[in-house]
Amino acid sequence: MIRAFLLDVNQKDLYKLDAMLHRSGKVAVIGRSSHPQSALEQMTQLQPDVLFLDLQLQGLQGVLVAEQIKQLLPAIQIVVTTESKQHALWAFDQAIVDYLLKPFEEERLVQSLERLRKGS
Repeated sequence: MIRAFLLDVNQKDLYKLDAMLHRSGKVAVIGRSSHPQSALEQMTQLQPDVLFLDLQLQGLQGVLVAEQIKQLLPAIQIVVTTESKQHALWAFDQAIVDYLLKPFEEERLVQSLERLRKGS
């Protein structure tokens, strides 16, 4: 089972993604946060396999969070979740596993989970 951490400032999106991952039966959500700094601390302790990361964060840009977490946990896989295609090229350059646009679609999430499975 894939161990996931979710970071999103939008509580509604956070819980929707959590529920969708739970329904998949392939992912255990071991932590979630809407605050980047506490998420970094929690992930260091929990050691998730994957981070589902919203790039629109308050105070600390999601791109910087991704770079920081990769330094702390080099083996972690990252799936970007966002409302904008603005950082797609950056994600490709950073070997981000997938780039999910909101609103989330079940079928698209299943594709992302398959990419994670192949990458692990």
